[in-house]
Order: sequence, then structure tokens, then C-alpha cells
Amino acid sequence: FLAALSKVFRGAVRTDVAHRVLYSTDASIYQIEPLGVAFPQDDEDLHALAETAAQYRVPLLPRGSGSSLAGQAIGPALVVDFSRHLNRILSIDPEARQAVVQPGVLLTDLNRRAQAWGLQFGPDPASADRATLGGVIGNNGTGAHSIAYGMAADHLLAADVYFADGSAAGLKPLSLAALPSTGDTPYNRLAQTAAMIRARYGKTIRARWPRTWRNSAGYRLNYLLPWAASRPVHWPEGQPYPPGDPETLNLPALLAGAEGTLALMRRLTLNLVPRPRQRVLTLLAYDDLAAACDAVPAVLAARPSAVELIPAQLLRLARSVPAYARQAEVVPGEPAALLAVEFSGEDERTLRLQAQALGGILLDRREDQARLWAVRKAGLGILMSRHAARRPVAFVEDTAVPVERLGEYVRAMQRLLAEHDTEAAFYAHASAGCLHIRPALDLRSSRDVAALRAIAETTLELALARGGAMSSEHGDGLARGEWLERTYGPDLVNAMRALKRAADPEGLLNPGKLWDAPPMDAHLRYGPSYRAASWPTRLDFSLEGGLSGAVEHCNGAGVCRKTEGLMCPSFQATREEAYSTRGRANLLRALISGGHGLRIAKKMAAKDLSATLETSLYQSLSLCLACKGCKAECPSGVDVAKLKIAFLERYYRRHRRRLRDYLFAFSPRFTPWLAPFGAVLRLGAWGLRPLLPALGIEASRPLPLPRRPDRLAFRAAPVRERALFLPDVFTRFFEPEVEAAARRLLAAAGIALIDLPVYGGGRTLLSRGFLDAARRHARHLLDAVQRADPQGRLPLVGIEPSELYVIHDELADLLPERRQQIRALAARAWLVEEYLLRGEPPRYRRLPHVSRSQNVIHLHGHCHQKARPPAPDGLPIGQEADGALLRALGYQVEIIPSGCCGMAGAFGYEKEHYALSLKIGEQTLFPYLRDHPQGMVGAPGASCRAQIADGVGRQADHPLVIAARGLPAA
Repeated sequence: FLAALSKVFRGAVRTDVAHRVLYSTDASIYQIEPLGVAFPQDDEDLHALAETAAQYRVPLLPRGSGSSLAGQAIGPALVVDFSRHLNRILSIDPEARQAVVQPGVLLTDLNRRAQAWGLQFGPDPASADRATLGGVIGNNGTGAHSIAYGMAADHLLAADVYFADGSAAGLKPLSLAALPSTGDTPYNRLAQTAAMIRARYGKTIRARWPRTWRNSAGYRLNYLLPWAASRPVHWPEGQPYPPGDPETLNLPALLAGAEGTLALMRRLTLNLVPRPRQRVLTLLAYDDLAAACDAVPAVLAARPSAVELIPAQLLRLARSVPAYARQAEVVPGEPAALLAVEFSGEDERTLRLQAQALGGILLDRREDQARLWAVRKAGLGILMSRHAARRPVAFVEDTAVPVERLGEYVRAMQRLLAEHDTEAAFYAHASAGCLHIRPALDLRSSRDVAALRAIAETTLELALARGGAMSSEHGDGLARGEWLERTYGPDLVNAMRALKRAADPEGLLNPGKLWDAPPMDAHLRYGPSYRAASWPTRLDFSLEGGLSGAVEHCNGAGVCRKTEGLMCPSFQATREEAYSTRGRANLLRALISGGHGLRIAKKMAAKDLSATLETSLYQSLSLCLACKGCKAECPSGVDVAKLKIAFLERYYRRHRRRLRDYLFAFSPRFTPWLAPFGAVLRLGAWGLRPLLPALGIEASRPLPLPRRPDRLAFRAAPVRERALFLPDVFTRFFEPEVEAAARRLLAAAGIALIDLPVYGGGRTLLSRGFLDAARRHARHLLDAVQRADPQGRLPLVGIEPSELYVIHDELADLLPERRQQIRALAARAWLVEEYLLRGEPPRYRRLPHVSRSQNVIHLHGHCHQKARPPAPDGLPIGQEADGALLRALGYQVEIIPSGCCGMAGAFGYEKEHYALSLKIGEQTLFPYLRDHPQGMVGAPGASCRAQIADGVGRQADHPLVIAARGLPAA
């Protein structure tokens, strides 16, 4: 098959061990090793793949971002990844309110384009920033605003597809009068079977179908009538639900929720809806969850556009995750349950009056609303952020019941969980009777695996008894396919099987789902037989439950696959799963578990498998820029930067290091000795350049050369306080004007510095995995601080974010025996700009600024600044501190909406990473600077300043240098 495919397929096909690991899981609790992965480049590739697979009877599994929660994106097939290349928005017709897209388009990308015409795609699943539209359709996704927009099936107007035999067809509503009567093709068979089901099973559908419109179990037979037992509360008056003409067959709707089992989608025509111009939120607090659910029918009478349930547990955990702590601040206190009630429309005053009529806490600022929605949408990941053996498990998280019975259902579920001695978080779409309920279980325990099935079976009974459905937006997959016959009865399941046989008689598309699904407790990613053996490391992982616990903390939700923000720059630039946070965690988990659950592990010797995985991991982690975006933005807080350090420690026990590793890692030690010879080094730099490739260093990138620190005189105010100063080699020997500016500012504010005899926090050693040297450096730093400040009272200030933040992030992991001392030091360790913003009154107010530039400063923050959690005192830190200080001094500041610049210390100097480094810069930063040629550029990171100079030829200054320009001359 592969030999034949290579003659007609231009895209990549990967069957190596790494790709089988990477695509063996999704966001569910399951794992199945695929045959391999195909990446079609265009429509012709997809067609060739379908035809060749049919010829050789090779099963195919269409996949988008793999964010599915029921296991529908994994299986024993060749995975077809649509997300890398088949991701073009082909057209948007604002008059007809329609969009034509390829299935790999991200939902947020479509909405961003449609926003220009005041339009959007109605369904808004929480995973929109990484969910492809093919996946949204395949799961029949919806979201928080489903009471206004219904489900994905309601917005799929037409679809061009390839069937399993490779034949192409266009699916659109088909008039019964135009029903094909001859021709044995998948399209004709599908149309004829659909008409048969409509005629023969109409009464059975009406009798057996769930009473809730929010149902995604099985195929959409009710859309063939069209008929539903209920309808979304705010579905437009005068329009039928589900949408459709009684004289036509809605064939496209059959694809919605089919999970890729009927056809391969190649082009989708979607309905767009007007984007509300105004939104207002009010937060209603309740003493318990059931009481909040009881209140929903009355709240719906006020005609909101969304009603979301948010439990105290979610808010509490959100406050512990850096990227969400700020967002959670919008909710005061810790109520047992919140209903977030949104009103949307054109007139803000009317919306505010509607919200005020309900009472509660009004959120009418868009910034506050965005914060609340960010916490809600990251719900699953945040709930998975706690380190414990028992963790929230997604398997009954997709039930929906008629909203008037929601409180009753919640109480029944609470009793069920108590019977199994566990708890769960209840949250999400209260407006539609859909609550995401995730019981806490340890699936490595036989007892809890038994509870998994028992809870699922009873939940099914509870839902069906109340007219509900087990699947309402997340699909059936492996988690709920087993329950379809108990939901619909044998007659309707046979009708659905007939559709499958008509479209895919060989069963080649996504086998093992829906009609031939295995038991829901099979193929578990973890299970009673799972064992993990991590390697010994000098880095402390006790707070994460050990190194294995840190690796296994990834739940696979795929938030790391987004295309903007900080996490993960190498994935954003390459779209390679191996370079996502999830991909790296999956490879690490396969390494520590010996390939648990993978067929390949049974065919390879354990030693060979370990060596293969280790090589794949080295390649994957070599492209990790250690930006810490994962630690900040992953809702579960998976810290790949820390795991990379531990892995490098292991790797280099068995492999030789390159000379450049020593040059980069130990540069703080030898740079001070070279600085006096800076002039000589600069003269000889061109002569040395031809030698750089042999060291693995990019010759076309200008290397920074040290120079003697400037000894500048500056005006000092009377000393009012003292502080310890942590120098670093970057701002002392490569850009001494930065340290000089910091000293001028601090002296002008009456702050006397006590220099520590240590350069930096040891970042260069950590980045290369020299943990023994890093531990010695950490002890040296702590001892120096203790000698200079025996009482432990003086603040410590520094300039370079990557060095100063080692005290906050890594020092306690290097020396856990001194954790208490380190925590006390971290509590008083600040970047200079953060320190100047503090004090009573703030220290910057002592600065005698007399002149200020009117130019705008375009500020690009260092990655480690962007990854900082909120400060306990509530004052700005990191990038926000730079902007706040400059604004306080009278400058205009625009924060560049960029992620990582791509330099990341030595990464951008490495020959094999040079091109990727620039490509990462081209994601956002470089285009922004080209589009804003006026004004100054500020960047607190030494690497960032070098990258901006090399990438766009503009000088970037440290914010302290800019601030110091306004000081009077000495």
C-alpha cells in the first residue's frame, strides 16, 4: 500500500514509532496505536489517498486537532491529519452569510475572518482555538450559546466528500422528487437509504428520540424528517427546528456527529450568523450546585443568550494556574456555584437592564467578560491541574437532559458519586441542560476501573429516564458507542447501521466507532497494568508527584495546538504534533512506561524501543525554546521546560556533548575574563566566522562580543534604602549601557545597591542540562545572599528576566533542602522595573524626570515575563510592569501581541535551529514591527533585542534605557 501510495501522493506519510505514539491518543482517556499518519497537501492528495486505501482495504481515520474527548480521533487505521495543509478558507459570502472552507480550518480563524463583515459561525465549542471545522462537524459540536444557535448540524449547508471507495460527491439537501433510482454508488445508496429510513422509521424516531434537542448520539436520523421533540430556547421564531424542508432529505446533516464514519469531508459550506455587537454578563451566586440548576428555567425566561454553570472548585483551581489566575480575579469570594448569565444584542442599555433585573454581579466591561469566559472555556484543563492519583475523568461528561429536570438530575448524580466514594466537578451549559461532569478516578486502580463502568451505566439510566441523551456535543467515540442501542433501541440502530453500510460497506472509515465500538472500559490509556519507571534526576519533582507524575499530568486536551499566544512557538511555526506540549508529554510517557498499550512495544526489544523513543524525544525537545508558555498557558500546568532539563540530564549520561554546549552553558564564567580583550575579539571576529559551522553555530547570525563595562558618572539622590543587586553577563559585558541605565534609575530613586559576587541565576547551565553545575551555582548564589543580608530583609533586584526568574522558578527544584530560604528570597526578588513600581508611594515617583519622548514605544515582553503568575500584592509584574513604568513616566506604550521572538537564548544561534528561529519571529513579532515603522521598540530580554535587530534591522532598547533617557545629566 505504501509503495503504491508513494506514486500518487505528494504529502508525507509517517509510520515511525514516534508518530504512532503521537497519534495514539487524543483528549480522551483512551489509547490505540494507528498504522501511521498521512498529511495530504491538497484535494488531489486526499483523493489519491482515498482511492489507494480503498484498493488495498486500508482503513482511514480523519483527524483534526485531536481534541476529541470520547476517543473518536484514535484507532487502528491510517490517521489522515487535515490540520496541517487542508486548512484554507476558500470564500466568504457576506450577502448570503455563507463560508466555504476546507475541513482543517480552525474555528477561531474562520471567526476572525468573518468578523470583518460582522459575522461568525454560531456554534462556539470551548476548544475553538484549536478545533478544526471538520472536527466540529464530525462531533456535531455546539457550545455556550447553543440556546441561540443550536448545533453544528444546523449550520452545515453542503459538503463535498470522498467516500470510502474514492468516489467524489456533493452532499446538499435533496428533493424527494429527485431521489436517484439507479446506480450502485455510495452517494446513491446513501440517498436511497435515507429516504427509506424517513418512510419506514418516522414513527419510531418520534417515539424513541431523546426529548432534548441537544443530542449528538449516533446519526442525525431526525434531521431526515425533519423533527425534534424540543428546540433551542432562542431559535428564531418562524423557523423550523431542526432546519429543513419536509420535501427534502438533509443529507449534509448526516455528517454531523458521524465522526468520520460515512465519508471524508473535503469542502464544507457553512451558514454564518450575525455577530452580536454588545454583550453584558451577570453572575448569580448560589449555595449549592443543584439550587443553581433549579434556577435555570426561571433565568431562561429573561431571554439570555447563554447560561453557564461555574463551580467553586473550578474558580479555586483557576486561581492556582498562572494564565488563569488574573481571569479568576473577576469573581469575588468563592461561592459554591455561579450562573454566568449573558445577554447579547445591539443595544447595550437594554442588555444592561435585562441583566440588572436578575441581580447579581454585573460585568459590562468586555475585558472582564473575556476573563470570565477564559476561565470557563479552560474548564477541563483547569480541573485536571491538581496533582493527585484520582483525577477528573471524561466519560459521562456529555449528558444532556431537559432543562426543567436539570436540578433533579444533578441530585441523582451526586447520590451516585457518593455511592462510589468519589466526587466530580459539575459545570458548563446549564442553559441547554448539558453539564460536563467528570468523576475523580484513578484508572490505574482495578477498583476505579470497575467504578468507571458502573457509573457510566447508571448515568445512562438516569439520563434516559429524564428524556436525555448520553452524547450532546462531544460525540460517542469509544466512550459512548456501546450505549447507542440502549438509547435508541434495535430498530433505529439497525437503520443507522444501514446508512453506514450504504456509504462504507467495507467499514474502512474510522473503524471501531459507533456501530462496532468496543466496551467503554477497553483501550484505556492508563489501566491496572500500567507501570511507569522514570529515571533518577537531581531536579526535584516532589510537588508534581515525581517525574512520572509531571509527565502524566498532560490530559491531551490540545490547548497547546493553538496558533497564537506564548505556547508553543515551535508548534506554531511547524504545525508538527511532536513539537506541541502534548506531543512531548506523550513521547515522554511512552518512554517511562515502556510503550504501554502500543503494539510496537511487543515487537521491539525494550532496549531498542527505549533508544528509539529517546532519540525522538531529543529531536522533539531540541526544538523546545523553554519559553515557559506551557507552564503558564496549559490549563493543567504541564511544565515542558522543566521536563526538558531533566531529560537532557538523562540523555547526556549516555551521549557525548557538543563543544558549543560548554561554550553557551559556561559563558557567565569565562565572559568576564574575555571582556578586557573585547576590542581584539571584534577585530578577529570575521576571521573566526568560518570556524562557527564546525561548532554548530550559525555563521550568518552576528555573534555578540563582550566589552569592558562602562564606568559612567550619574547623579544620585540621598540614600533612602538598600537593595541587593544580581548582575548578569548579558547586561554587564555585552550591553553595559543597560546595567548603567538601571543603576542610574535606582540611584536617582535613592536606592543604594549591594552587588552580589555572582552572575545570574544559572539559566545557561539549566538550559543545557548541567544540573550538577547548576546546583553548585545555586548554592553559591544563596550563600552570597546570606552573607550580604544575614537577616533576610533586603530586596533583591536584577535586570535580565531569564536570570532573575530562576529564583522564582527553578532554584527550589535544584535545592529542595533549602526551599524555605528560597521562597523567602523569591518573595522579595524583583526585576528593576517591578521594584520601582512598588513602595508607598511607588519608588518611581522619586525620579526627577525632566524630559519625555512623545514617540510611541512598541513593547515586546520576554517569554518568562509573560509566563509570570499575578503578584501577591496585585501590582504589575513582568511585561505589564515594563509598560506600567514607562506609562507612569509619561511615555506612550503599545504592547505587541506577540508570543516568543524565536531567539530563546542560544537557540537562535544554533545552525540547525536558525531558520526556525526566524520563522517563529515571523509569526507575529516581525510583521508587527514592519507594520509599525514609527516609534521606538522596547524589549527587556537580551535575546529578544538581538532577534529584533537580526530579523527586521531595528534597534530595540531595554525599557530601563528608555526610562533613563529622561533623567537629568550627571
